[in-house]
Amino acid sequence: GRLTGTFGHLATSSFYPPHHITMGEGGAVYTDDGALKKAVESFRDWGRDCWCPSGEDDTCKNRFKWKWESLPDGYDHKYVYSHIGYNLKPLDIQAAIGREQLKRLPEFAAARRKNREKLYAGLSELRDEWLFQEATPGSDPSWFGFLMTMKKPDHERLGRICDALAGHKIGHRRLFGGNLVRQPAYKGVPHRVAGSLENTDAICEGAFFLGVYPGLTDEMIDYMVKTLLKLARGG
Repeated sequence: GRLTGTFGHLATSSFYPPHHITMGEGGAVYTDDGALKKAVESFRDWGRDCWCPSGEDDTCKNRFKWKWESLPDGYDHKYVYSHIGYNLKPLDIQAAIGREQLKRLPEFAAARRKNREKLYAGLSELRDEWLFQEATPGSDPSWFGFLMTMKKPDHERLGRICDALAGHKIGHRRLFGGNLVRQPAYKGVPHRVAGSLENTDAICEGAFFLGVYPGLTDEMIDYMVKTLLKLARGG
């Protein structure tokens, strides 16, 4: 009965272009804990110790009186860095776009749910061979995409289907990196593997997303369903 992002110590959102709302890039962190808020904002601002809002000075009323180990006594608190951080501040124009997108979030979420339900119903005859992602009990997701996973993963067959979808100009995505320990980037990185990773491999070798973007029309989704039914049945 609560929206994601409104419970727990910290929550996050990504505003990457395909996500529910976008500012072009970036994301947000949510908390109702004042101490965590300061910590998050510090990591956002290069690890700066100062908690003054942008454009303000001396919120702590102690700006030139702090003592920091090997720094000179009274070093300007605005330029004290208590840990390693990052430069992760969005631009004002991005924030303005995000605020406008927030106004349309209920509309976007409803469209994603509708598009997911149309795909679910239209592709239901494939459920003997494919698993469809289901909502967890008590939740009503605003779906990111329509995930399909082969009950018997066959990467060669999946590759043919994906190649044909691309040929029919139907956008789709794998479940991103699949099994990350099989990615070239991690070949030389020390790591520990827990278990067989059989489910991760099943996703890697037999799963993909179809889109539920709010701008899809019923005609577009009908075309997606008709084409995928034909491809999945070997036509």
